[in-house]
Amino acid sequence: MEVNSNSQAVETTASDENDGTNYKKSYEKFYAEITIKKVPYFAVYDFDYEKLGEGHRKKIIFISWIPANADIQNKFLSAASKQVLVTKLDVSFQIQGTEAKDIVFETVLDKVRRLK
Repeated sequence: MEVNSNSQAVETTASDENDGTNYKKSYEKFYAEITIKKVPYFAVYDFDYEKLGEGHRKKIIFISWIPANADIQNKFLSAASKQVLVTKLDVSFQIQGTEAKDIVFETVLDKVRRLK
């Protein structure tokens, strides 16, 4: 479920158009939907990936997308709201982005693969 700063919600799952192995395609669809808009988003995403030598993995991640070119008022509101959400959701892993490259699949994959 993703929620933007205007309290809109969109349901997404990693398997919507997925044969069980194409995790990147599913994430890239999600990525395109949030980065095309220049407004802050918070998302909880069920990230599927393969860990070398260990097989299929899933990690629930909290993504904070506050683009550098967003309206300043939205940036401040989002920054204040983020900590409340992280605390309430008891999030264990966060990805923060201000530029699209910060939340691209390869960047997120690199970070989750380093987890134990």
